[in-house]
Amino acid sequence: METPVGVVTYAPVGDRLLAGLPAATARPVHLVVVAADDAPVPGAQVVPVGEHLARAAAVNRGVVALPADVEWVLVADPRLDRLDGVIDTLLAGAAQYPRAGALGPRLRGRDGAARPSAGDLPTRRDLRRRRIPVGAPRTTGPVGWVAADCLLLRRAAWESVDGFDARHLGPLDAVDLGRRLRRTGWLSVHVPGTEVVVGPGPATGMLETVERGLRRYAQDRRE
Repeated sequence: METPVGVVTYAPVGDRLLAGLPAATARPVHLVVVAADDAPVPGAQVVPVGEHLARAAAVNRGVVALPADVEWVLVADPRLDRLDGVIDTLLAGAAQYPRAGALGPRLRGRDGAARPSAGDLPTRRDLRRRRIPVGAPRTTGPVGWVAADCLLLRRAAWESVDGFDARHLGPLDAVDLGRRLRRTGWLSVHVPGTEVVVGPGPATGMLETVERGLRRYAQDRRE
């Protein structure tokens, strides 16, 4: 039997995510839901933490709760929808890039509009030129960061950088993770051949847009 893929999300979990997970992969799935209380979620291991945590902190708690034999973990925003084949396609991308530590699909809103899904790590020079990089390659390949709305992690890479920095309460959790993975020799890979839909509403702990977060990251970054 194949090793299960871990899936970590946080409450409140959308019905579309739960319904779509069986179509995401042919492998068995071990679903962990991080929640304020221990209310049951069908088919999931619930990790009660006594409070509502922002994404970075919640995911850190969820990954730790996975069985030791889980090698790949999908971080899933609870608003995700239309997950057909996404995990298996991201795993195929990992086979192309043996040093891939994080992989992500193309993201869209339920209205069909593209959402920021990957990009280069911005610098102060980009700020001066007023060109914050938010575009992602149209073919599978390495980037500086991939969005944490739907993010497949190699657990060994995740553990090598101690997971998310829980001080980040917005999209910078993913950008900072990409920077630290790169420093330790891992790649962040965008796989635009598969895509998922992110439903409406704010994600937990999202206090700013991706574009604003990237500008702030560039302002704080040393050349």
